Amino acid sequence: MKIKADALVVTVTPVETHAVLDVFQAATSQAAAIKVVAGFPCHDLGEVGGSRVVLVQSEMGTSGPGGSLLTVGEAIRALEPVAVIMTGIAFGMDPSRQAIGDILVSENLRPYELQRVGTEAGQPCIILRGDRPRAATALLRRFKAAQYSWAGAKLRFGLVLSGEKLVDNLAFREQLRALEPEALGGEMEGAGLYAACQDARVDWILVKAICDWADGQKEHDRAARQKLAADNAARFVLHVLQQAPVRREKKTKSGSSGSGGRVVVSGARSVAAKEVRDSIIMTGDGNTVA
Repeated sequence: MKIKADALVVTVTPVETHAVLDVFQAATSQAAAIKVVAGFPCHDLGEVGGSRVVLVQSEMGTSGPGGSLLTVGEAIRALEPVAVIMTGIAFGMDPSRQAIGDILVSENLRPYELQRVGTEAGQPCIILRGDRPRAATALLRRFKAAQYSWAGAKLRFGLVLSGEKLVDNLAFREQLRALEPEALGGEMEGAGLYAACQDARVDWILVKAICDWADGQKEHDRAARQKLAADNAARFVLHVLQQAPVRREKKTKSGSSGSGGRVVVSGARSVAAKEVRDSIIMTGDGNTVA
């Protein structure tokens, strides 16, 4: 069986997956169909705003056979999506300014596992290494445009931390905060999402809502908080796809591109601009030409 997704949605935990299935079923009035594409199981969520949406579930974390790096990479090869959206739950950084259920949308990710651990004045000195990758411009434009018609939970656009650790310790959270004072919160799978999409030159964005404060109180009202956060994030993803859908470029009957096959330069790459939609050319390499 062959399916080509316009939007590939990625979840990790059962509460995140249930949230997406329930929210999209309510919108499309049809239950998601389980399909196996090139040996890869997925949920076909149907069409939203003309976008074919498919859901896959990763295991927790980035590494490992079922982690986000390999799962997203395999899903991209099987489903050939235009864009990948990871949605679910995250921890927040500042309970005095944020609230449970607030939705974090990644402008940038900060993978924090790659570090230099040195010594300064006899004390450990940690310096983060690696990138602060930016989410795809085309997707950020859609998510930011859709915020003005959104009547749900508060949206927060900015930097999100990503690491393999399930953080539930206030001192460690504050250590991360000192390393990246701009961080809105953190989660465990975004680094794999970024790496897989970067390798495949597919646009990506991360949308997760706050379910706890990583302060040692994760078990407090855990089920209700996680459900609220997962539902909020899934609803905003649905809202964006309804308002500003992601669609695959279509060829004319002759097989030529709708724009005459002219070439558009995006960064260091040149790509064939088959069609221009809403003044945005999807390059599929994480860059966008408007």
